[in-house]
Amino acid sequence: MYGELFRNILFPLYETRLRGRETLKHLEDLERSQWLSEGEIRDLGFRRMLAALHFAEQNVPFYRARFAEHGVRVASVKAPEDLVRLPVLTRADLRAHGPELLAEGFVGKLYSSGTGGSTGEPVRFRFDHRTYERRVAAAMRSDGWAGARLGDRELHLWSTQFGETLAKKAKRSLHEAILRKKMISAFDLSEARFAALLDEIARYRPQLIVGYTSALYHAARYALAEGRALPPPRGVVTSAERLFAHQREAIERAFGAPVFDRYGCRELMLIAAECERHEGKHIHMEGVYVELLRDGRHALPGEPGEVVVTDLACRSMPLIRYKNQDVAIAAGAPCACGRGLPMLASVEGRVLDLLVGPDGQLLAGELFPHLIKDQPTIARYQVYQDRRRAITVRLVPAKGFQPETARLIERTVRQHLGERAEICVQIVDKIPLTPGGKHRVTVSEVPVELSRRPAA
Repeated sequence: MYGELFRNILFPLYETRLRGRETLKHLEDLERSQWLSEGEIRDLGFRRMLAALHFAEQNVPFYRARFAEHGVRVASVKAPEDLVRLPVLTRADLRAHGPELLAEGFVGKLYSSGTGGSTGEPVRFRFDHRTYERRVAAAMRSDGWAGARLGDRELHLWSTQFGETLAKKAKRSLHEAILRKKMISAFDLSEARFAALLDEIARYRPQLIVGYTSALYHAARYALAEGRALPPPRGVVTSAERLFAHQREAIERAFGAPVFDRYGCRELMLIAAECERHEGKHIHMEGVYVELLRDGRHALPGEPGEVVVTDLACRSMPLIRYKNQDVAIAAGAPCACGRGLPMLASVEGRVLDLLVGPDGQLLAGELFPHLIKDQPTIARYQVYQDRRRAITVRLVPAKGFQPETARLIERTVRQHLGERAEICVQIVDKIPLTPGGKHRVTVSEVPVELSRRPAA
């Protein structure tokens, strides 16, 4: 009863009439445009990309100077393949040139945010509320693919707010209560907290569960080990960290619901998400232009490439061809669901998750989840590579752990990187989360540049 009242009367009255926001209008537009053909959506995205580029060249000091420095003009961009001639925007640029990235003459309130700084280099950025409304609408559309409906109960296992005043905390708590979104911190997830989390799920009976991939996975492992039966939601949304096949299987078994994996970054919010067919991730092409760069060109379907994204809507602090340090692979075929939104076959993780061998060979960090998923005596782990290319595998042992397990892991890594690789297995009591509450499987200090142009 409440959900229907909220969807049809309360939320439209509040969001549209009272606050004057266009979130629901944008959602309606997205619900229609997703059924256009792939060619039509790609054409729409490229036209919006050109509009964003022209605006940036004319109104943003940073882009005007950077384009001139590289000897390029937006007028020369006639087709998607021409985009590679334009410079990319890096995190270092965001840190060093923030004020120059603001559009001249913009009128309106700006909101400030930032990344969690898991690389040790946090960045700050700004956006306007009209941009935020479009981003929220995109998230609402993908929530709907996972079975969510406005006003239904949701449980979010996510990061928490720090340094809030009592007034802000009270306002946020009221907002979450009205929206029926229960927020639980993903920072402290000991076994005692897992037990309390499962009790809360059993009591609250959410229709949708959203959370960090690793937090949901460890909660699922605990539930399965304890034989806890949970009321199944319509869907479980994983995000913020790469989802591996064994994690999906455990989460779906524990929660009794399908997993919908989602990809985004804090700077632009949603980039791509799974629909009910789970054949890859649909790119939010109406609001985000995605390029995958490899060797100075756009990667072909099936090839890994560095993710370069453009916000197609923001006109206050536009992020144009922003390299977010992720690696992804484009799909070679459309999704059977019939939506025309282009597809990512997979998001491989961060460039910083790639390990480099003594002879320059690359090893994907995904080796370790596949290796360690069959080792029940390992509670948690992390792989760290320093600038000398030395690798430390940190293991938190579980009951029954034996030294032979550590030797097996070392032998397997050597098979891939060679006997000259410097590898150390270290037993530790705990592995800290990133400032944003995430768990990094691999952390490498060795620079890797997939998008670099080949030498002449």
